[in-house]
Amino acid sequence: MTRTRSTAGAAIAVLLVVALASLDVRAQKPGILTVAWNTQRTALDPAEPSSFLTHPAAYEGAQLVYDGLVRFNEQMTVVPALATSWSVSADGRTWTFNIRRGVSFQDGAPLTAQSVADALQRQVNPATNPSNRPLWDPIASAAAPDASTVRIVTKEPYGGLLHTLAHGSSLIERPAVTGTAGTPARPPVGTGPYAVERWDPAKQWDLVRSDHYWDGRPEFDRIVLRGIADPAIRLAMIANGQAQVAEGIPPERVADLGKVPGVRVTIKPGLRAFGMAINLNRPALQDIRVRQALNYAVNKELIVNALFGGHAAVLRSPLASPASGYVDLGPWPYDPPRARRLLEDAGWKPAPPIGVRVKDGTALELTLLTPRGLFPRDVEVTETLADYLRNVGFGIHFSYVEPAAWWNRLLVTSEQSQWDLAFLGFDPVNGDGGLHLDALYRSNPDPKRRPAVRNVTWYSSPQVDAWLSQGSRTLNPTTRAFSYAKVERQVWNDAPYLWLYAEDVIVATRAVHGVEVLPSGLTLLRSARP
Repeated sequence: MTRTRSTAGAAIAVLLVVALASLDVRAQKPGILTVAWNTQRTALDPAEPSSFLTHPAAYEGAQLVYDGLVRFNEQMTVVPALATSWSVSADGRTWTFNIRRGVSFQDGAPLTAQSVADALQRQVNPATNPSNRPLWDPIASAAAPDASTVRIVTKEPYGGLLHTLAHGSSLIERPAVTGTAGTPARPPVGTGPYAVERWDPAKQWDLVRSDHYWDGRPEFDRIVLRGIADPAIRLAMIANGQAQVAEGIPPERVADLGKVPGVRVTIKPGLRAFGMAINLNRPALQDIRVRQALNYAVNKELIVNALFGGHAAVLRSPLASPASGYVDLGPWPYDPPRARRLLEDAGWKPAPPIGVRVKDGTALELTLLTPRGLFPRDVEVTETLADYLRNVGFGIHFSYVEPAAWWNRLLVTSEQSQWDLAFLGFDPVNGDGGLHLDALYRSNPDPKRRPAVRNVTWYSSPQVDAWLSQGSRTLNPTTRAFSYAKVERQVWNDAPYLWLYAEDVIVATRAVHGVEVLPSGLTLLRSARP
């Protein structure tokens, strides 16, 4: 088919010339799959705190090297992996997993129930696994009562257990030949389709096909995973055929890239929900009318279309739509007159000389906190919505934070929270809406200590806490969803956030099939084939 050279095509052509100048360009060899990650991973140990800080690369390479008891398919449904089946006791606390027979690690050592139990117990123990504690704290122990069975006991019934076991931190690494039980081997060895041949944290991983893989012969001889921070270079690599998979495609480049012959762009609704966290320690923001006014004041559809080219969805719940337990509550509409009326009702009156509303001699001033480059378009989104807030009478100031310091700035005591609104995205990478709701909306136990998880707004509701506990302790998915639906409705109405959008996951591929793109942002390659 003849393709007309358009302005968009010219833009891609220029992009290729500039970006490829900085690449080591070599012809792609048959049997090799090259992936352009949007970041690089610095650790391979599932229990290492830094292993899963670089999302999504942190999980994707591990999914090629390791297996877990279960895994997610492309629809985020839990399916068997190293466990062929499982059952749960009548009291909901003891889970029994039947281990797949005939599985070997990549060094030829047999997988045993004991090696699985040791790896999981290492995750359960906070002394050996300080990360991802909300996933592991509900679990009491993991043990192997016999050669083919792993038994996991939870402290109380835990409805999110299978989601935890499908999470990247649950992947099974081969224990060391010597040393403490559960201590992993070095170099890393798993039961996955590809083994680590070479690993340069600053540049790339080289993986080779494992001859011991239990689920059929992997289709590629080698997979090369390159960390490419510059999106222009990732685009150039996929457009020029130097990579068959490229992640983190900027939304504004989707239309152009889709016109490049041979390139396929996959777009999936994502799990990561964005909003401006509202600091409920601030007296003005403790008034629900002010928080409601914030939500009515901003045109989220325009932000989604202007800054993301429509490749995001305005939130209709505290959860993104792919999360388990999601309930469509309808969006907060753009209604500036209603926002102004709410502020008037709350006692904030216009003060024309200064253009900012005033109450009892105090101006309605807000400090908006945003990272620089931690999230897609974080600064642009924050500065854009500031104009909407000024339009209804808020005075706006900005505070910018470098990504490395972001969580240290947010995760502080209530007295140390020196901001009013903070730009935040949260992704329950285990797909569990209950985890998302619990992490952001369960009451923090002590205002003099840091938030227990991610409740940086300091939202507190005993009723919501009770519903969260009820949902967590319920194993029946329908009953569990009913409990979480009540949480969603209450939180949505209480408005501890200025709700914004959930981003799409955008991945480009060429000359490769079987690539799975998950709402969690993960691109799974274990079934990839030429």
